Amino acid sequence: MATSCYSITSRKSNSTNGFLQADLFDYRPPQKIRNKSPWKDVFHGNLQKNVNATGIFELPKLAGCQAPEEITLVPFNIAQGMKNLRGCWVHFFIQDRLFERVWNNPYKYLKLFKRCDGVISPDFSMFMDMYMPQQLWNCWRNRILANWLHTKGIKVIPNVSWADELSLTWALDGIPENSAVALTTQGCLRSYVCKQSLLNGMHRLIREKHPTEIIIYGRFPERWKKVFPIKIRVIKPYAQSKWEVKNG
Repeated sequence: MATSCYSITSRKSNSTNGFLQADLFDYRPPQKIRNKSPWKDVFHGNLQKNVNATGIFELPKLAGCQAPEEITLVPFNIAQGMKNLRGCWVHFFIQDRLFERVWNNPYKYLKLFKRCDGVISPDFSMFMDMYMPQQLWNCWRNRILANWLHTKGIKVIPNVSWADELSLTWALDGIPENSAVALTTQGCLRSYVCKQSLLNGMHRLIREKHPTEIIIYGRFPERWKKVFPIKIRVIKPYAQSKWEVKNG
């Protein structure tokens, strides 16, 4: 039987049965282990401090944020090589493998995020053919990182994502009301089913959260804008914008 590496601080609960209640975010390795090797926070307990959870799956409740009149979105993997990020907002509408490192070691990239004007919260993928626990895990990671960045003084525009109709019953939990929000249409326009899921989700988002505007990264037909009663700002993917500038 393996020996636990945690030293959990316990305190008596208010109940009369005298059971001890553990503070799960106050765990530390025994002194001998701390002296021998660096303590790695494999459960991301540091990210889970100062979290206001909501909904049946206890997703972190995010703070609202308004977008500036002019906004330039830069992918995380491109931002790493840029010297000047003033006026830029970092986004994660890229392949998950390109920013998994942020989840594994968020403090390493904190200085990078502080150099830009703000961040669109992470976008770990939620696909229709994923099992629901996989979808929920990625949604939770998106929210917990967004909340952590906010606590570090970084402006964060909430990214909203969902997979299918079932995921919409919980995927909007924690999204603030009367805030700017962002989403991507990449991969959402390939089939009728995907298009309907996108539009149904947007209608539900507007009904429940009343966003001040929706920032859409990717293609979005002009005729669809007329269907929604709020401001919709469509931003072309970074690679496409760079190609258009280069080729006039």
